[in-house]
Amino acid sequence: MYFIVPAGIAAVVSGIVALRRMRDREGTDRFRARAGVTLGITAIVIPLAVIVWAIWALGHAYQ
Repeated sequence: MYFIVPAGIAAVVSGIVALRRMRDREGTDRFRARAGVTLGITAIVIPLAVIVWAIWALGHAYQ
């Protein structure tokens, strides 16, 4: 968990940088850069959603 979120942030940043570099070039395949952004966002959202769910579930377990 400690490695996934920073790796996701790095994937999003590097994907955005790659997309910006490809902006002026025609005929380039942007699939890998978009996949990096998409997977990076997924790597950020899912662990944070699990943490929020766990906190919510533990809060309701002790009521």
